[in-house]
Amino acid sequence: MNITEKTVWESSVYQLSRADKVEGGTKGAANIQARQLANRTQFLKVLIEGISDYREYTFFETEEDPDGTIAGLAGTPQGKLFRVALGEGEALAFRYFLNDGGVARAVTGLLGQGSIINSVRFFPSLPLAENDLSAGNIPEGGNCWVINHSDSSLADEYANVSGALQQTGRKMLSQEAVEAALQLIAKLTSSGFVDDNFFPLFVDGAGSVPAWWDDGFAVSRVAMSLYQMIYTDVRARLGDSVNTGVSGVNNTFFPLVVDGDNNIPLFWDNGFNVSMISEGFQQKVWAYINAIIEKALNQRIPLVDPSFVPGITDAADSVPFWFQDGEFDATGIGPNIRGIFARWYQRRMYTAAYNIPLHTDGRTLWRWKAKKAQLKAGLAVRPHFMLTGDSWTQNNELAAAIAGLLHADYGDAGLGWRTVNYGAARDGSNIFRSAGWDLYDSSPTSGAPLYGCGIDGQSINTTTNTAYFNVTNVRCTDCRIYYQDLNGKFQYGYDVGGVTQWTEVVCGNTGATKSVLLTGMTDEVRTIYVKTDGNAGRVAIHGFYLWRSGVAGCVMSKAGNAGILADQFLLFSDKIAEYLSTMQPDVICIVIGNNDYRISESTATFRTALQKYMAACRAVLPDVGFILMAPPRTNGTAATPLVDFRDVMYDLSQTLNVEFFSIYDLFDTWAEMNGLGCFLDNLHPNAVGGNLIASALNNALIKG
Repeated sequence: MNITEKTVWESSVYQLSRADKVEGGTKGAANIQARQLANRTQFLKVLIEGISDYREYTFFETEEDPDGTIAGLAGTPQGKLFRVALGEGEALAFRYFLNDGGVARAVTGLLGQGSIINSVRFFPSLPLAENDLSAGNIPEGGNCWVINHSDSSLADEYANVSGALQQTGRKMLSQEAVEAALQLIAKLTSSGFVDDNFFPLFVDGAGSVPAWWDDGFAVSRVAMSLYQMIYTDVRARLGDSVNTGVSGVNNTFFPLVVDGDNNIPLFWDNGFNVSMISEGFQQKVWAYINAIIEKALNQRIPLVDPSFVPGITDAADSVPFWFQDGEFDATGIGPNIRGIFARWYQRRMYTAAYNIPLHTDGRTLWRWKAKKAQLKAGLAVRPHFMLTGDSWTQNNELAAAIAGLLHADYGDAGLGWRTVNYGAARDGSNIFRSAGWDLYDSSPTSGAPLYGCGIDGQSINTTTNTAYFNVTNVRCTDCRIYYQDLNGKFQYGYDVGGVTQWTEVVCGNTGATKSVLLTGMTDEVRTIYVKTDGNAGRVAIHGFYLWRSGVAGCVMSKAGNAGILADQFLLFSDKIAEYLSTMQPDVICIVIGNNDYRISESTATFRTALQKYMAACRAVLPDVGFILMAPPRTNGTAATPLVDFRDVMYDLSQTLNVEFFSIYDLFDTWAEMNGLGCFLDNLHPNAVGGNLIASALNNALIKG
C-alpha cells in the first residue's frame, strides 16, 4: 500500500518522540514523516517540471485579463507552471499557477517589495535600519522602530525624511516605565482629590502637599527660610528699584518690593501676587522666583497650562507623562491611550479603534429559537423572520439570500408580507395596480399617513369605484388583507375552477387599522384580487400577509421601505399593533442608516427613533427578538460618519437587550468590496453581497 502524496509544501517535518507509538496506517506515527517529505517532494517536482523557461511562461495583468490567467492558460502546456507579474509595490511579485486541464490552479506566490515596505519594521540597531533605508524598503514618509536598550523604553521611532532617518520623538515605554508612572499616580492621588483643574504637584516624605495646581500654581506652609531666600534673591537682582528696607515678614503675607512712594507692587499673599506692574516686569520677576524654586517643584511653572500639564520632568528636560484636558497620557503611548489599547486588544492593524464586536451572541432570541425547536419536533408552527429597514430590506438581494438559507434548513411556509408598492417579490410574485389609486410612502415625507399605512410605511387609497389591485403568481393557502376602516367598500377574492369567488367588505368608518382573512385555499400558485365596485367613499389598502397552512417551514417577510430614515418609522409606529398581533414575527431584523448618514441625520435622533420603534413593537409582542444590523461603507457622501451610527446600534444592543450585527465590519471599504463583486451600485448589494451577509448572519445569530 503506497502513501498518497499531495502537491503542498509542509512547513515542518514531524520529529518522533519517545512517547509515540510506532504504528502504520494513514494516521500512524511511523508514516507522518514519510508523508510530509513525500508532499514536499511532489510540490518541488511540480515546480521544477513547470519552470522550463520563465521568459516563455511569464504573463501580465491587463484590463481584458485582470488576473493574467487567460493568457497564461493559452500559452502554457497542460501540467506546466506559469507565473503572473503583479507590479511594483504589490505584496507579491509573482503569483504562480498550474495549468490543470485548462483550469488555472494557484500554487504559490513570490513575495514582492510591498510585503516589506507595508510592514512595520523593527531593527536591533540604527545602522541596520539605515541599510534597509538604502535598499528602498522604508519609503519616503515611512516609519520604523529601532530597539532601545535602556530600561525606560523598548524602542525609538524613526521616519524617512528626505532620504534620511530622523527620530520622531515617539517611544515605546517599557514595563518598568509604565509601572513607575502608575506608582507615581497612585502616590499623587493618595494625597487627595484630583480633577482637571486641581491636582498635587509635589508630595513630601510626610505625605503633605506643599505645592499644587488649583486653576493656577499654589503653595502651602512654605518654610520661612524659603520666603527669606526668595526675598533676598529678588532684592539683590532688582537693586536700585528697591530703596526701602522690609520688616515684619510672616508666613502669610510679606512684601517683595517697596517703591519710592512706599507702595508695594510685588508681594506674597499666600502665593505670589502683583499690583499695578507691567506684564514684562511681572514675567521677569516670576522667572527669577521660578529659577529658585524649580528644584523643589521638579518642573518649570510657566509651561503649565490648564489643559496641558507635565507630570514630571526628567534630567534631560523630557516629560515622560503628563495630563492633557485632565486625562493621563504618557510618552510612547500617544495622546489617546484608550484608543491604542483598544487596537492592541483587537490585534487589528487599523488606524481606528476596533473595540466593537462583529456581532453579539444571540442570547436574546429566545422566541425565535423556541419556535425553530418546536418546528424540528414536528409541531404545527411557522417561525417568522421579519426583515425591515431601508432599501437594503425592500430590495430582493438580501431578503432572497436569507430566505434561501431559512427554507433550505427548515422549509418554505410562504411569502409573508407583500407590499402594495414596487414590483417583483423575492419569490417571483408580483403586483398589478390600476389607475385611480393614490400612494402613501413614509420615506419621502415628514407627514404622518392620513388614512393609515402598512407595517412598511406604505399604503394605497382611492375614492373611485373602478380601481383594482392584484397580487399575482403567489403560492399560498391563506391571505390576510390589511385595510383602514374608513367610509368606503371593496371586494376581495380568488379563482376556484376558473371562477373568482368574491367577498365584500363594507367599512364602518371607525378609522382603525383592520384585516380580513382569506383562508381554505389549496396550496398552489394563484392571484389574489381586490376591487372597489360600488364604492362611494374612501378605501385604503395597506398590504398582504400570505402563508401556506399545513406546510412545515419558516416565513421570511420582506417589509422594508427604500429611502426611509430611522425617525420616519415614528410616522407609523403607533399603527403597527394589528400587524404584529396577526403576523406574529418571532424576530425583527432592522437594517437602517444607509440614508441617515448622507443627509445630516443626527445620531441622537437616530438613537431615539430606534428606541421608540422597538418599544412600540414590544408593547404588542414583549418577547419578540431584535437584530440591529449596521450597514457597510457605501459610496455615498457622508454628512455624519457612518461608523457613528454603527456605534449607536451597538450601544442600543447593550442597553435594550437586543442583538447586533455589523455589516460595517463584515465588509471592507466600498471600493474593495465592489472590486470583489459584492455591490450592485454605489449603495446596494447584489446577489453576491446578499449571500455573503446572509451566510455570516445565519451562522452568527439565525441558526443559533
